[in-house]
Amino acid sequence: MKFLRPFSQKTQQKPAAYSLVDVGRDTVKAAVVLMIPGNNEPQIIGHGVVETGDHDITGGRLEAGAVTSPVNEALVLAEDSAEQYIGRKIVPDDVIFSVAGRAVIGKLITVKQTRFKPLEPITAKELDSLRVRAEKLIPQGLAEAAYEGGQWQPLAVSDAGILLDGRLVVGGVGLTGREITFSIFGVAVQTSALRALEVLADRLDLTIANVVASPHALASITPHTEAIILDIGFSGTDVCLIKNDALTGTDWTPFGGHFFTQSLAKTMGIGPIKARNSKHAFANGLLPKEEASKIESGLEGPLERWHNSVMDILTRLSVGEPLPRRIYLTGGGSLLPGLDRFLKINATPFEAAPEVSNLGRHALLALKDLTDGINHNLMPLALGLVVGLPEGG
Repeated sequence: MKFLRPFSQKTQQKPAAYSLVDVGRDTVKAAVVLMIPGNNEPQIIGHGVVETGDHDITGGRLEAGAVTSPVNEALVLAEDSAEQYIGRKIVPDDVIFSVAGRAVIGKLITVKQTRFKPLEPITAKELDSLRVRAEKLIPQGLAEAAYEGGQWQPLAVSDAGILLDGRLVVGGVGLTGREITFSIFGVAVQTSALRALEVLADRLDLTIANVVASPHALASITPHTEAIILDIGFSGTDVCLIKNDALTGTDWTPFGGHFFTQSLAKTMGIGPIKARNSKHAFANGLLPKEEASKIESGLEGPLERWHNSVMDILTRLSVGEPLPRRIYLTGGGSLLPGLDRFLKINATPFEAAPEVSNLGRHALLALKDLTDGINHNLMPLALGLVVGLPEGG
């Protein structure tokens, strides 16, 4: 991943350990990752999860102050657990933060070039020139995509595929052809969210090694070249579209865990706390059959509304093309029964009925996990932040 606006390094030495932090409105997820010299495989040596208290980090400086304590607690838990797993406590000074999908906008930029000497091999210089052309278009493209108010700042860009005479190729250097189509996907984040993370790092005496948009982190751990990721959290659902082994579209809908709880409370005429507890018990299969049936019935309408919103986003992102058939669910809300049923209810946007599974352990494929007890429904985004590790770090 090539960053348009990397945070400046405050230290010249690359640390051997980093903290990975995902600040959600319901929980803070933290992990400690260790980089061994000469070994490119990051090692997860500690993790911690702490309730946030319904504070939205994208709200700016005030919300950063409100989550300072739970973020610190999650970091301490992760650091302390490292002693259990490797025999000594690791306290990283450098942190990699995620930025939630609700504070991110994305734009796919494509440039084309007709080669006057199609029989000559493509050079790295040609591709670099196309990349530079595309990157120059990213700021304006993101500005046009920022239909909501507030200030947005370009953060990162990743390659999104190369077509040679209409066919997908890997790399491209050394191949021959007449027309090259080069695509990149850029993201921008709300300036207030970046400001909040800077305040948070300053209060906890941490150096920001990187900030990674959640779609880039999730895309990095997707096990297939064509897939859809739905990260269902407290505030809503992040939607990521992966095509040609690259992130090509992202959006967010406000239908998530909080929406399901509030809808259930209203439908059943109960308080939000009881509704939340009943929802969790239902998700974990702890309710008697009759009570579970009532909860299932009460969630039918909210799930349908969630499904319609997600499909509207995917239909728009796919630009009339068939959607990938593999759908990966993650986030605390992904445990709710019925999600997969609704996703399979209408195969029209897909070539065939989609396959729905949990992202879960796929987040650990590129990592060496020295711990036990990692919650595979909550931690994938935090673990995916290893995509933001400095090269050689």
